[in-house]
Amino acid sequence: MPPTRRSTPRTSRSGRSGHDAPPDSPTAVVLPAGPAELIVVARPDAQLRVSADGVSSLGGADTRSLTAVSRRRGVRITPLFGPHDRVRAMTRSAEAAAAGPVPDLGLYYHVEGPDAELAALAEELASNEAVDGAYVKPGGEPPVMLDRDLAPAPGDTPPATPDFTPRQGYLDPAPGGIDARYAWTFAGGGGAGVNVIDCEWGWRFDHEDLGINQGGVVVGTAGTDTNHGTAVIGEISGDRNAIGVTGIAPDAFIRAAAFSGPTAATITSAANLLSAGDVLLLEIHRAGPRFNFAARADQQGYIAIEWWPDDFAAIQFAFSRGVIVVEAAGNGRQNLDDAIYSVRPAGFPASWTNPFNRANRDSGAIVVGAGAPPSGNFGADRSRLDFSNYGALIDAQGWGREVVSTGYGDLQGGPDPRFHYTATFAGTSSASPIVVGAVTALQGALGGAGKPRMTPTQARAWLRATGSPQQDGPNGPVSQRIGNRPDLRALVNAHVKGLVLEKFKDVKDVKVEKIEAKEKKENFKERKDVLKDGAKEKIEAKEKIEAKEKVEIKEKVEKNVVSDGKFIEHKQVEGKLADKVADGGFDGGRLGGGVLGGGGVGPAAGLESRLTGLENAVAALAHFIGADLRPDLSGGALLREEDLAAQATQAKAVKDAKDAENLGTW
Repeated sequence: MPPTRRSTPRTSRSGRSGHDAPPDSPTAVVLPAGPAELIVVARPDAQLRVSADGVSSLGGADTRSLTAVSRRRGVRITPLFGPHDRVRAMTRSAEAAAAGPVPDLGLYYHVEGPDAELAALAEELASNEAVDGAYVKPGGEPPVMLDRDLAPAPGDTPPATPDFTPRQGYLDPAPGGIDARYAWTFAGGGGAGVNVIDCEWGWRFDHEDLGINQGGVVVGTAGTDTNHGTAVIGEISGDRNAIGVTGIAPDAFIRAAAFSGPTAATITSAANLLSAGDVLLLEIHRAGPRFNFAARADQQGYIAIEWWPDDFAAIQFAFSRGVIVVEAAGNGRQNLDDAIYSVRPAGFPASWTNPFNRANRDSGAIVVGAGAPPSGNFGADRSRLDFSNYGALIDAQGWGREVVSTGYGDLQGGPDPRFHYTATFAGTSSASPIVVGAVTALQGALGGAGKPRMTPTQARAWLRATGSPQQDGPNGPVSQRIGNRPDLRALVNAHVKGLVLEKFKDVKDVKVEKIEAKEKKENFKERKDVLKDGAKEKIEAKEKIEAKEKVEIKEKVEKNVVSDGKFIEHKQVEGKLADKVADGGFDGGRLGGGVLGGGGVGPAAGLESRLTGLENAVAALAHFIGADLRPDLSGGALLREEDLAAQATQAKAVKDAKDAENLGTW
């Protein structure tokens, strides 16, 4: 059972140097941290209901022990995602969108109780026959890595804030940046028409550079620790002006959802405020099983939150509504493909499988790792930073160090936090907003071009298929996957301008498709040449045959020949020889297994053979050469058809005489 932890904030320590500042240090930054959460997952057939009278079961399960727990002092059991009627309505709305599988949110319950008693309560609740699982989640924390323990730079607030955008290298063209400025040259390319909600703890929406397209806190109650959230939204939507920073998607409308309650409930509440194609950012990670779910100053062992069943259900619900969810991978230095993450913890539902393996199940989220910036101070550009989690789950990377944004005050300080800026924002905290900005800018450009919005599935696939590739670095090879850095030029050109394939499976698949297309084109050209030459030869053969055999075809032959006991009637019909077997036909143009005429008797055999060959040749030509390819024969060998008819009359007279002589010998 994961241990509980205190809900009070903890002091951040240095992420790079390993130096630990004492909690009471005047330079220490205090990061927000959420409380531990006790979650109960009911059996679907139990159909639990909670009321003022306790817990009941529409499925007939014995819930007396659950009711007894709910009546204890300081303990309260409530549906995690809201009253059952509201949850049913949410589910119907998501099902109508049909964007993905809709989880059964009615199975989840939140249990409030004293921190010290949560683990024992979980074990007690799990023993009830109506309960499928009961577990304690460690409190969530923002996935930030600070170069040092920050304090605002001393001194007075400057009279005017300079323009810091030249220092925002992540706005620059690929591969160093994501080429946000290129997206801005397109209608909507600044994220116009797209709504974004950032889920975490605190923000300063009165910052001087966050005054436009800002909607404030719309879910929960914000905390007093505002630097982290302020830095996040500065990356995404800093105002487009002559001072400070400019966000990747400054024209998007951004709001905030505070983790002042259960994290999963906050996520679904935020998702319900968004429409299909909007973007939801999860700036949170929590301690995982590597170090027995213990909170650590260095954040080792921290993982993406979708590993927990209720958080996974909340993310999947947002996905089912068509909302694009971007989730921090976490700063735990973990290989998320490790077998430890496939071991079901005590208290998890029996049906749980490891979501880090998408072959088991897929939340639909875009998961973001942290890569080194192009400065070289932390290794090769786009290589994995030492703290970043990695694995097949990770879809894309952003700058995990040296991010310039609003907040903190190390770049511009002074006593008034409304004018603070940072040049050292770091972690999967700083990487995830870059990916959010890229997705939002592309979504806006699609809208500006009158094209459909991306679905969550498309957004993830396109990020995986394009971008500046991850590189080897001092902290690990490219096999430790954190994905590519987004490239908005490539994305806009592909999906807005339509200059390349509109649908990608993977980079290797695109290359294969291009090679196959080239081969097909070359093969078609060769086939076309062969057909052209073949058609020419066939046409010439046809003209020669028709000129040579016209006289013979024109003859009318009316006689009966006995062969193999069958009577065959030969008649001239519209210039073609028709063969009719008296007993019902002939064997596919064959007589006694031989070619018609070829095995016959008498003087007619040679003529019949030649006529049959002619008919077969003409039939083959008719199938091989379409009407559009047939030549105009008006100037060919048949131009002197009347002369040929006269010759035929003369030949007939000679032929009739010979036939008269031969009849006497039959």
